[in-house]
Amino acid sequence: MPKTALRPGSVWDTGSTSPALQIANRHIGATRGDTALTPAIARHIITTYTALGDTICDPNPGPGVVLAEAVRTGRDAVGLPTQPRWESALEANLDLARLAGATGTTTLLDSVDDPRATELPGAVDLVLTGLRHAPSSDPSQILVELYEDLDAVADWVWPGRHIVITCRPWRHRGRLLDLPDKIHDAANAIGLVPTEHCVALTAPMRGNQIRPRITRVRSHPESFDHHGRPTAFPVHIDVLIFQVPPAGHHAAAPARSAA
Repeated sequence: MPKTALRPGSVWDTGSTSPALQIANRHIGATRGDTALTPAIARHIITTYTALGDTICDPNPGPGVVLAEAVRTGRDAVGLPTQPRWESALEANLDLARLAGATGTTTLLDSVDDPRATELPGAVDLVLTGLRHAPSSDPSQILVELYEDLDAVADWVWPGRHIVITCRPWRHRGRLLDLPDKIHDAANAIGLVPTEHCVALTAPMRGNQIRPRITRVRSHPESFDHHGRPTAFPVHIDVLIFQVPPAGHHAAAPARSAA
């Protein structure tokens, strides 16, 4: 499938409340270490691209922000195994959602080969997942894992419905990576159709200006440039929206070249 440029998207005002306050009393504190997306961004995507009773899948759920927000908004949620560091946070966030009266159901599969997965092809209305990375992460490996996650679940999605991928700006070895373009390549290799590239704010708007949150805490290495000068937290998350075509095809996995 030839590469198609994404049409100009919109800017979402999802940063009026700080990520820490979005998590407070809704998710456990450990969720603040997640770099994929914020609860406000997850809710905006879920309510924009699905309806009550729809099914949402996150193949890399981390601490479960997408799954918990899905069931809190009356959707059903399906997740694949999370990374070991997030297992207890995932369970705790789903417990908090149930205690808050969430009406959606949650299915946590053991793997893509779980017998319950045989019921899913054509049953998922939205796949929503985000890239997670640490300063020591290998960009090529992260992108290959994204391809594998998407390839595993693309056939579960109704034709014409959406797969949405989020990513924060990522500086690796002093340079800003073009993650949206790399994600586009991974999605294109699976046969997904690009529809939008939106920007979801993580900082508040004041008039016509975005007010970044400043940090000088050394525990956040990515908040410093390659000269060691403090910078602001990123003020946005990129949101890339794709559709599953009526008759998609699966191409070969991308090579593990340096990003």
